[in-house]
Amino acid sequence: MRTAILHYLYDPFCGWCYGAAPMVSAAMTVPGLDIQAHGVGMLSGDRSKIMSSEWRDFVRPHEARITAFSKQTFSDAYVQGVLEHENVRLDSSPPIAAMLTAQHLSGRGIEMLKRLQTAYYQEGRAIADRAVIAEIASELGFKPDVFMETMDSVTTSTLQGHIQQSNELLETLHARGFPAFALEIEGQMEVLPMGHYLSRPALFKTDIESRLNA
Repeated sequence: MRTAILHYLYDPFCGWCYGAAPMVSAAMTVPGLDIQAHGVGMLSGDRSKIMSSEWRDFVRPHEARITAFSKQTFSDAYVQGVLEHENVRLDSSPPIAAMLTAQHLSGRGIEMLKRLQTAYYQEGRAIADRAVIAEIASELGFKPDVFMETMDSVTTSTLQGHIQQSNELLETLHARGFPAFALEIEGQMEVLPMGHYLSRPALFKTDIESRLNA
């Protein structure tokens, strides 16, 4: 079996990315597959916002469709903990920086990303808040002070370049949006259509394995 890279373009506040989480979990079990997460910064910089009734009205119909297609559910804790609180900050940069920090410290960026998604969509926690990120880092076994100090450094030195490169990759792949998945084998990229696999993560794994074995 050849080694390969699965490029995963995502945003922490993208409900469809949360819907695709079982696909990522399935891919994590493929031997020889390196998964690289690329945060696109959907709500970064001047696009960040505070929770509002407009945002709530925008996302709820999408979330119903996401559940129908992916079987991923959005909990009451999510509705009550973040959607109904108009002081929750929606800023993609801190959770993307947390993912990059976990990857830098221990190669566990994907694990951090998946935990942030669960914290937001299942537990109703405001994942752009530093205190919440520190708590999640501790839950994953990181020393919170070391993690947050490193995250500050990553935010200053790495984050903006990462977001820019992620969007450049999105354009290169001619992806229509995100999440987007591209399998790289020996320098050759193949976009794997998310819609084909959203409700079939086992097929996603099988198809990746078949390409690695070809």
